[in-house]
Amino acid sequence: MNAEQFKQALAEFPDENYQEILDGAALIIFEDKALTLGKSQQAYVIFEMGDEKFNSTEELKKSLIERADDLILEYYQYNPISKMHFNNQLTALVKEHGANAFVTMPGQEASVKLFVEGSKVIVETNESERFKYGFCLVLNEKVLPQAVENKVKNWVSSGSAYDDYISVNVCRFSSTDLEDLETSDYV
Repeated sequence: MNAEQFKQALAEFPDENYQEILDGAALIIFEDKALTLGKSQQAYVIFEMGDEKFNSTEELKKSLIERADDLILEYYQYNPISKMHFNNQLTALVKEHGANAFVTMPGQEASVKLFVEGSKVIVETNESERFKYGFCLVLNEKVLPQAVENKVKNWVSSGSAYDDYISVNVCRFSSTDLEDLETSDYV
């Protein structure tokens, strides 16, 4: 869900749901495509009342829409995109670039590597300075060209590609204070 989609979802979110937020429910992003309500302890919370005070559902709605860009940016700094959303985007990228482009194996380096920016899965080519920091399917032995497509399909459908995405980003998603990371000597 990007900022514009988030604003649209907030505009269409029923007033009774805003009342539930005022009463203590958390606003949840569901599979990167819809908003729902839940508890503040569950995953994918984009907003909870905390110490904020609003006099009406309209005031809360207006505030969330005005802050949508910042809320969605912060949300994706600390929350991974959903597996379904990731897999759908990766499948489209594989169709666009071909399965072979995503595979590194003996004698062959992947021609693209994966990154996630906000809610979007993107690829970078080896001309990019950050190419070496991306991820792809790594095979320990050479496979026949006709088998590469099946290996990539299995990588996506088994959830291994998503697991690789989470592994690459585990520090980011478990960080509690981004400013500490940004000022750290290790970044």
